Amino acid sequence: MKKVGILAAMLVASTFAGMAQGQHATPVIQNEGSASLTKPLEPKSNSKIEIIGGDTFDWKKVKPKDTPLKANIRIINTGTDVLKISEVRPGCGCTAAPIDKKELRPMTDTATIEVSLNLGNTNGPMSKSITITSNDATSPNKILYLKADVIREINITPSPYFAFSNMTVGKTSEASVRLENNSDKDLIINEATATNGIEINVKPGTVVKSKTVLEVIARVTPKDKGYFTATAKISTSHPDYTTIDMTAYGSVKEANAVVAPGAK
Repeated sequence: MKKVGILAAMLVASTFAGMAQGQHATPVIQNEGSASLTKPLEPKSNSKIEIIGGDTFDWKKVKPKDTPLKANIRIINTGTDVLKISEVRPGCGCTAAPIDKKELRPMTDTATIEVSLNLGNTNGPMSKSITITSNDATSPNKILYLKADVIREINITPSPYFAFSNMTVGKTSEASVRLENNSDKDLIINEATATNGIEINVKPGTVVKSKTVLEVIARVTPKDKGYFTATAKISTSHPDYTTIDMTAYGSVKEANAVVAPGAK
């Protein structure tokens, strides 16, 4: 009887061992506040997006005349499944980024993003980004960073606008900007003109020394109430800044009426 018991135990153990070898355990998912649910895990995509050359593209030092900046950025699928690009989204309206295809075969297939970046009035370091959305499970929103250092040898600060405030009919208003000569040579003002009655303090032949600043003052005496607009233009000796265009704006109110003594 003792031998029979031992043989039965060995048979049961062998049966369970065979079942364990022939089957995989099904994972159990525990939902908070509910009973345990038996559910197989969903397989993840093995697509893998990479940006050839790194996640940052740097144009380094550029000049305003270089706008728009251009670059062809290549991405590659290093995974074992098809990479599907659902969206390529620039971070601002100054950037365009069309892509030539949105499905990349496994391991070696590439696509090209034609990046175009408008510098606008930027002066100094600038940084923008592009988000690439795909079925890469580990990096579904890949970020491409764009950098450049805009060198403006002649610059208008704080912006190329004459912003008039508290304008009143019949009274002279004044607004100013700063013309910075960041170049290594002296700058000569050849001409300064404006429209709509604006007078500018800069005269032809004015010299702005290298690495110095000139305050440009615009004055006007508005004749009518309402919204005021005008343009101004400065011609210089710098080959890249032969003409500097600016605008002027403001809101003009009516002058206070004078009440005669004794009038009601």
